[in-house]
Amino acid sequence: MNLYKTALGGLNAAQAGLATTSHNINNATTVGYNRQRVMVSTAGAQATSNGYIGRGVQVDTVVRSYDSFLYKQLVGAQGSGAQLQAQLDQVSQVNNLFADRTVGIAPGLNNFFTSMNTVASKPADPAARADLLGKANSLTTQIRSAYTEMQNQREGLNTQITTTVEQVNSYLARIDDLNKQISLATGKAGGSPPNDLLDQRDQAVMELNQLVGITTYEQGDKINISLAGGGQALLSGETIYPLQAVPSTKDAGRTVLAYTLPAGSGKTVAVELNDSEITGGKLGGLLQFRSSSLDVMQNQLGQMAVGLALSFNEQHNKGLDQNGNPGTDFFSIGSPEGVPNTQNKSNAQISGEFTDLANINAKDYEISFDGTNYQVVRLPEGARVYNGPATGTPATLDLSSEMGVTLTIDAPPQAGDKWSLSPTRNAARDIDVLISDPDKIAAADAEGGDANGKNALKLAQLENAKVLGHGTMSTTDMFAQVVNTVGVQTAQVKAAATAQVNLIKQTAAAQQSVSGVNLNEEYVSLSLYQEQYQASARIIDVASTIFDTLLGLRG
Repeated sequence: MNLYKTALGGLNAAQAGLATTSHNINNATTVGYNRQRVMVSTAGAQATSNGYIGRGVQVDTVVRSYDSFLYKQLVGAQGSGAQLQAQLDQVSQVNNLFADRTVGIAPGLNNFFTSMNTVASKPADPAARADLLGKANSLTTQIRSAYTEMQNQREGLNTQITTTVEQVNSYLARIDDLNKQISLATGKAGGSPPNDLLDQRDQAVMELNQLVGITTYEQGDKINISLAGGGQALLSGETIYPLQAVPSTKDAGRTVLAYTLPAGSGKTVAVELNDSEITGGKLGGLLQFRSSSLDVMQNQLGQMAVGLALSFNEQHNKGLDQNGNPGTDFFSIGSPEGVPNTQNKSNAQISGEFTDLANINAKDYEISFDGTNYQVVRLPEGARVYNGPATGTPATLDLSSEMGVTLTIDAPPQAGDKWSLSPTRNAARDIDVLISDPDKIAAADAEGGDANGKNALKLAQLENAKVLGHGTMSTTDMFAQVVNTVGVQTAQVKAAATAQVNLIKQTAAAQQSVSGVNLNEEYVSLSLYQEQYQASARIIDVASTIFDTLLGLRG
């Protein structure tokens, strides 16, 4: 029996315990740190005629207090939370734009039609006519301003997407480097895990998942990473396939994501992803907001502007102005324009004209040409609403019954050409008042005369006339729907985000109950290891005394 060796084993175990406990205490507030524990076992025993005499203790390894299930739950919860928070931040901006009923479009509509009623009751009053033009210009300014704000937000999304993609790729490079460090460190330690590097990698994966939803799987000492939505590889082995932020082939003004695909001979090619293939994290939230909120609300705002302009113009043209002349268009409004796919082989452009007010909607469409026929598909459901040739010269597509629009193709397309069409997306951008002379307001009906305000009365009644949505909505109803859409979406996302925050707290608490550092426990461990160290040192003192005594007996 070797007392020195037994005591040395105890000293080493106590020293490892003291060092590990100190490491835990010092990293109690380190984000992503998992509490570490020293794993020891008996050093065995020596056979003697009197039985087996123990040889003390030995240090096997240092392990993390780690639960992979709780960790993955926390990663998933935080990724979903990041998506909801990104959506909430964006939709709240639109909600703030429309929610105030004291300023903006809602009071602008009310003031405009109130002034129209005043003209109906006082058609010869120049002040009433001038006030109507002032209210009309104020209303169109508010509508254009709302469009501009939403368009600025759309452009801001492009910038945020690009910046977030750069952050994603930075994390992929960081995790790839940690993979290599972990593999090297594990080899150096004879297979023992490099706990601090594993913590750093886990934290990097968690933060990456807050940028974009991912899935991971282990391969030896390394982890591979793929997109959660579409399964595209981002990190496989030692190869990184970075994401890219690129202009959409469907609309060059819309930034989308693309993943890198090996193309042989060391080359790669960028493959555009559908927005639906990106789920979770900040990117998922930004793309979800754009497709389900911003696109919808901007289209609805345009639908309202078209309804106001066309219905008012139609009735205004039926009246007579103060000079007895027929009324002209009161409002200007832009025409629909198809956005050509960047891969089109021809330069054919598609433009439209609003032809049926009741059927104008806030949907998006894709138009394609197969060499003979045109196919029009309503998005996002993918319903085919037209399949056939164009007619006339120039070539036209009559889609009045579907979207209230007739389309014109200005040049022969080639097979495979495609266009994106959102008939009302940019309509609010172009609405304006065409009349500047108060005398040009066509307040009278066919009988004419200064005291005739019958056409003005019909114009005022358009405030509640069901001219949109197949005869189910007025222009004020349409704007109320815009406000309701953004209000409902904001409330839904806010409620979901709040619930997710609570879930994250609960999940984090469960994970920390296993992996977090409890300072009280660590203080107790310090005392225990200190006593073990002192006791082992005392064994060495005793062994030295015995050894000296034996040497003295020999002398």
